[in-house]
This record gives sequence, C-alpha cells and structure tokens, in this order.
Amino acid sequence: MIGYLRDYANAITALAYLFAVIGLFVTFNGNIELGVAAMLWTWFLDHWDGHVARKTSHLRRPGVAEFGKSFDGFADFIHGVLFPASVIILLGKGTPLSLVASLVLVLAGAIRLSYFENMGLTADARFTGIPVSYDTPLLALLLLTRPLLPEHAFPTIVAAAFIMLAPLHMTTAIRVPAIRGRAVPIATGLAIAGSIALASAAKIAG
Repeated sequence: MIGYLRDYANAITALAYLFAVIGLFVTFNGNIELGVAAMLWTWFLDHWDGHVARKTSHLRRPGVAEFGKSFDGFADFIHGVLFPASVIILLGKGTPLSLVASLVLVLAGAIRLSYFENMGLTADARFTGIPVSYDTPLLALLLLTRPLLPEHAFPTIVAAAFIMLAPLHMTTAIRVPAIRGRAVPIATGLAIAGSIALASAAKIAG
C-alpha cells in the first residue's frame, strides 16, 4: 500500500496530511492562530495534488488514481470539516451553540464529501455546493479579524458563521468553479500570506 505514495500527486497529499497533524497538534496545545496557519498549507497542497494528478495522468499506474481520490477525500474531511469543528468547540468552551455548530458542520461536510465522491464535478468542471475546503480559509479570515471584534462575542460569531455555511455545502443550487490552472498558484500565494499573517498574530498574542 505504501507504494502508492511513490506517485507524485499522492506524495503531495501525504505532505498535506503532515501539515494537518501539525495544525491539530498546535491548536490542541493552545495556539489556534498558529494551528490554522499550518492548516492553510494543507489547504493549498490539496489543490496542488489535483493539479499534479491531471498533469501526470499518463504516468499513473492502474489503481493509483482511485487510491488518490480516496486519500485526498480523507484529507478534505480533516482540514475542511474535523479541524474547523474542533476549533469551534475549543473557542466555545462547552457552550450549546458550539456543540450545535460542530454537529451541523460535521454532518453537512460528510454529506457533501460523500456526494462528491460519487458524483464528482459537473460537466463544466464545477462543484455542486460550496466545497468543504473553503472552511479553512474562512476560519483564517475570521481569526485575522478577531482583534477588531469583541472578544466575548468571537466564539458566537465563529459558530454562527459555520452554521450558516453548512447548508451551502449541501445545496445543489450553487455551482462553484474548481480551483485549477492559474488559480492554483494564486490560491497558494493567498494561503502563504494568510499563514504568515496568522503566525505574526500568534506571536503578538503570545
């Protein structure tokens, strides 16, 4: 099984898992901003693995693409669903709203990913509903605006934002273009800039 990681795209996905674990570790040890900064690297690597997979499709052995699809899907669940839900719980510190928000997000994310696993992109290369991969950038944006918001209200704002986002993951009324081609390096640049800003905010707060 480990041989599937010799594939370029799957190796990038494995690297994304590494940053995901680092993000979870740092977050659970008390530094949410730095944890989200690390998770942003998982986010942009998630786009690079697909980009590389398309560029090297003629080199991939039988079964590698199928493995990569599932391997990538689990990474999506970690950084796009499980991680934001964990941050909501940590920020909420046991409030009923944080429980509701995390439950709604996990359920919506699981439904969304299961749908995509079976249906894939539309004929014009668009996602049905908002991809869960947008959750990490949203979390980063909320944390960057945190100094401008009342501290006591921030956990409620985050929970409410994801409660409103959850139905949009499951709707069939929205079509979102996939991040491909020139959009991949642009997304990468934004993610790196965001991670640097979050790391700086974590340093100031510390």
